[in-house]
Amino acid sequence: FEYDREKAFRLRSNFEGEYNDVTFSTNSLGLRGAEISVEKPENTKRVLVLGDSVMFGHQVLGDETASYFLEQELNKHFAELEENISVQVINAAVPGNSAYQEYHDLMRGLELGPDVIVLQFSLNDVMDHWASWMFEDMGLDNSEKRNQDYLFGRSNMPYADHLLKQHSAFYLFLKDMYGRVRFQDVTGDNIVEKAGKEEFAWANKIVNEPEHPKVLEGWENCLKWMREMTNLASKKDIPFILMASPLEFQLSREKKFAHPQRILQTFAVEEGIYFVDLLDILRGMYAESAVGEPVETAEEIDKIIVETREEVERITIATGTGAFNPFEDFWYEYFVEYVHPSAQGNELIANILKPIVLMQLQSAER
Repeated sequence: FEYDREKAFRLRSNFEGEYNDVTFSTNSLGLRGAEISVEKPENTKRVLVLGDSVMFGHQVLGDETASYFLEQELNKHFAELEENISVQVINAAVPGNSAYQEYHDLMRGLELGPDVIVLQFSLNDVMDHWASWMFEDMGLDNSEKRNQDYLFGRSNMPYADHLLKQHSAFYLFLKDMYGRVRFQDVTGDNIVEKAGKEEFAWANKIVNEPEHPKVLEGWENCLKWMREMTNLASKKDIPFILMASPLEFQLSREKKFAHPQRILQTFAVEEGIYFVDLLDILRGMYAESAVGEPVETAEEIDKIIVETREEVERITIATGTGAFNPFEDFWYEYFVEYVHPSAQGNELIANILKPIVLMQLQSAER
């Protein structure tokens, strides 16, 4: 990452290296993926993908991201129709992004002439204490409240903070010591893991305490920036797709507890955009896998999920172990951990998005 005066941080351009032990590279625009021209080639459609580490491709290779799979599938579709159309899916997602960064990514991505915009949403876009740790690379001060304000667009990061990184090794030393003290990790080797657990705790609060004042405040700020994005798309007459990414524990809950997804669905209706609820799709897939046939209604899905959860609890109590957990077995067919999809999960997301993107491309042509 490097400092960005407008949105606090960005990926470095023309970078080749590793992120979370997986090799990746960026092009001259600082986007993950192959080099592309700013000017859109003739007979080309472009899909601009915005989001965080989920759509960036956490712990997967460049040819295992949802954007890559989606591009392959869309080009295959037009090739089979023998239409002279090429599709470029531009992966503008960045780990740690909130709606504030995604707004600026959209502003910059508009010069690429997108025909469809896809915004992937994670629950930590509402309130996320973990992402501020990426600022260790950029020399921010150790005031967590200020870091959160920079992340969520409540205030701009002073340029002086960035300059401290360039000129004060002692400043970076203090940053490092703060992390070790805060997470009680003398070596500093486990800060990321412990910070991730803290992120998960806040995500739980968003689901389990939807009326918590900090949750409501987070939603208000998040939806404000999302509304700025949909307004931009509307002014340019570009179709906009919002996709919500779930957390693992949501799979075993009834639909009535999917508070974040309902907020996003309401937002999508108000803004006149297409909403993709990945949790709802996964719940249906799980129910079908559990009974061996399609399940038609949300009530039937809830019934299967409740019965499975009660069976898991009964066996866990009887055996004293958590060895039996079909929810977990299903989840890890598609995810590497509690939120990030595996290569197979990214391919699933691409297949879900394909017909919706095609529909929106046709809508844009009309």
